[in-house]
Amino acid sequence: MNRFTLLLIAITFSCSSPPKEEANADPNDLIKVDKEFSDMSKQNGISEAFIFYADQDVVKLDQGAEPIKGKTQLTEVYTAMDDSKMELTWEPIKAEIAISGELGYTFGKYFLITKDSVESTSTGYYVSIWKKQEDGNWKFVLDGGAEGPVE
Repeated sequence: MNRFTLLLIAITFSCSSPPKEEANADPNDLIKVDKEFSDMSKQNGISEAFIFYADQDVVKLDQGAEPIKGKTQLTEVYTAMDDSKMELTWEPIKAEIAISGELGYTFGKYFLITKDSVESTSTGYYVSIWKKQEDGNWKFVLDGGAEGPVE
């Protein structure tokens, strides 16, 4: 065999074997983190949960509003929000992690209960894009949803 053939074989095998991180990239890890995020929202309030789980470069999309860009702005907006009469929870349906093991997403249903003079519930679907931090924890870098009926 000539050197070119050996080089092609080496490249083929190096490209076909997955990166080591892929073996550790379990989508159930993201499902677990997303559920913990929802639990914190229910127990400690929407603001505390979103601030805690946000990446420094977060972008938060909300219907009818300009995107919130960066954790500083998100903290300002969510700290000023009175969430004492609201309960936001969600249920992840699906998660995937990129081959690199550094980015992933969760998708699911959300439920927002507003407890004013009359209690009302809004529902819809959401998607969150997550980034693995240097310490191994996941933080969301993009989050948004759309109101609508859920099954």
